Amino acid sequence: MDASEDTVPRPVAGRAPAWDWSKPFEASESWSESVLSESMLDELRRLDPEGAGADLTEALAVCLRLGEPILLSIELDSWVWPITLFPDRGLYRAPIDWSKATPAGLARARLLDCEPALHAPPQPGRSRRSNMAPCHYRIEGLIWALALQGPRSSLLGALQGPLHFGLAAGAGDDAEWHLPGALGSALARLRDTTATLAEIARWPGLDAMRASRLLNGLHLSSRLSVVNDHQWRNSQQAAWSDTVPSRWPYRGVHRP
Repeated sequence: MDASEDTVPRPVAGRAPAWDWSKPFEASESWSESVLSESMLDELRRLDPEGAGADLTEALAVCLRLGEPILLSIELDSWVWPITLFPDRGLYRAPIDWSKATPAGLARARLLDCEPALHAPPQPGRSRRSNMAPCHYRIEGLIWALALQGPRSSLLGALQGPLHFGLAAGAGDDAEWHLPGALGSALARLRDTTATLAEIARWPGLDAMRASRLLNGLHLSSRLSVVNDHQWRNSQQAAWSDTVPSRWPYRGVHRP
């Protein structure tokens, strides 16, 4: 893709094929694979073992975790949207801000390709809202748009298993990421307690899909606290240890 086109959606005829990341570089001869980092390539191959294309939300999680500037080509209803991530700046470059004007049918979105970013990230001094570089937006908005309305309605792979979830310490109360209705109520509840996916899904207004989407969004935005079952049981035992009544008289001590 030319650098002048990285903020212009382009039409595609029919269903465009997603890039097959399962092939070794020698077989694919891809320019993207020749310049992407080894860490990124290893993760994309892990996400696409069958060669059918990597999961969009999982790929987003990888990009955020590795912190690499990446250009994602996302197919949505016969259009390909170029989305460039700048994780270390907390920004993304796109035709529009998906948090303000989420494209219809986002649940049908597919990841077609990952390429190195064509533009350098904006300078830190330009990251303020009042002085934002053109076509650059807070990455928080993209994260929540994909988490709540994107194609993945089940937990991300990193969150699966016997785990308990809560809101991370210092998650903040920024107005930019307030969630409405039952999701907002669940956030308030997660500030004071930890719960499994099954437990959260039974909270008012939620089900397994909505709970999974909420947890995915919190994980992608680094606001999720995760405790495995063993750690949780130990913490519960420690919390109750001071409430166990001691015996009296003590064994080995004879009353006069």
